[in-house]
Amino acid sequence: MDTEKMDSQKKTAPAEARGAAPPVSKAAGGGGGRKHLSSIANHVLQQCSLALDRSVSDLIADFELGLKTAAVDNYSRRLVEFCSLQALQIITSRDLGDKISDGSISRFTFDMMLAWETPTPSDQQITMESIAKEREDRKEPLGENEAVMGDDTSLFYSDIMPLLVNEEPTIGEDAYVWFGSVFPLACDLVNARFTFEALTTTTASRLHYPAYDRFLKEMDKSFKSLQNLPTPTGIDFAEDEFILHMEGTAGTQRVVRHIGTSSWPGRLTLTNKALYFEASGTISYESAFKVGTSGSGVPGDDQLNEA
Repeated sequence: MDTEKMDSQKKTAPAEARGAAPPVSKAAGGGGGRKHLSSIANHVLQQCSLALDRSVSDLIADFELGLKTAAVDNYSRRLVEFCSLQALQIITSRDLGDKISDGSISRFTFDMMLAWETPTPSDQQITMESIAKEREDRKEPLGENEAVMGDDTSLFYSDIMPLLVNEEPTIGEDAYVWFGSVFPLACDLVNARFTFEALTTTTASRLHYPAYDRFLKEMDKSFKSLQNLPTPTGIDFAEDEFILHMEGTAGTQRVVRHIGTSSWPGRLTLTNKALYFEASGTISYESAFKVGTSGSGVPGDDQLNEA
């Protein structure tokens, strides 16, 4: 009788007591559930929740519904990516220019990059230690009257970048490149690393929020300026075609087309689809023609030079 009772107790004992591993929830893998998120990652999830008008629990449930075993090791970072992408689709759908002007979108998106870079408390601790060391190595700040940053000063002027820093956490290159893949205004994905290098050359390869905020505003200003550029004469753009750059106008370099010994000054327009040249007429530009970029459509002796 005693033997039967002992066997019964052994069968009903918890799995841990029998030496078996306890069940592991999907959220416990790698970064773990929300309890394993860093403070900045939790903050970003809360902001995404407000933007989407959904609870954080609902967002996590949606994320875990599509979670694959292979991604469990990066649970916290994948969760940040998922929620950030969902929120970006909403906040960039309307009044983007106004949100850039008031700094709200630059603050939110910068926090997204911080959360991506430090999704767990251990990641955040490493970053905090790095910031502490940076403060020790930093030179004494300038006095109140020693330097003033003007609005007309180029963002890439080397003596200006050290002024666009503060005591807040900074982001590294990988976080910036990742964000360029989901928010193209922050950077062109192809040239993202070069852009980051230009922005952080004088700040120890760490991007500070004030510099990022100003960069977004300059990019938005340039984008609006490109939208106001005239379409090449006689050309109907494709539905998804837009101007990237224009040369030969007032304030830009002079462009000259050469064919043999003949030459014509004019205007050169680069779009995301093609390159167009318009010869200067007496009053206006002549009809534009598409300049071949793959060796077709342009005679071998046809050259375009900047004078």
